[in-house]
Amino acid sequence: MRLARLIPVLLLAMIAVPAIAVPPAPVAFAGHEAKPDDDAAIHRLLDAYRAAVKDGDEAAFSALLLDEHVPFLAVQTTALAKANADGVDVRRYADFRAAVFGSARRYEQRFDNVRIMQDGALAQVSLDFVTVDAGTDQGGYGWKTLELLKVAGGWRIASEFYTAYPLPSNAR
Repeated sequence: MRLARLIPVLLLAMIAVPAIAVPPAPVAFAGHEAKPDDDAAIHRLLDAYRAAVKDGDEAAFSALLLDEHVPFLAVQTTALAKANADGVDVRRYADFRAAVFGSARRYEQRFDNVRIMQDGALAQVSLDFVTVDAGTDQGGYGWKTLELLKVAGGWRIASEFYTAYPLPSNAR
């Protein structure tokens, strides 16, 4: 008798498990809308970024931003670990501006492993960077992500997050 009651339960379980375990098929779509002209324009924005930093041209750099209140943060694991969930201030462009453009120091940057993903007026740039204080062997490196929006026909930085580490002594 017990086996007779158990068989329907086992059959139901065998039918239900595959339905639960198999994920639904991905939604089909045409892909990301990206144009070669936009890719070239995004690379020009990155070139302008490096040139503004190298020349200490705050106005040229500021013109690349959607506005001066965009999320802009050097992501430091130790600082984030100490912050409470609603206490992380990601709008730190003023800190970057003061460090890069607020002194007579000039910096040279190199971008490597640049990856651009775009869909229409939204783009994401991911890259590795090296920054060196011009005329010295001091600097840093890290990984940077930029979210870009195409506004009035031009690409602007809507956010920037980056990690930063001192250059190892053997790289100097």
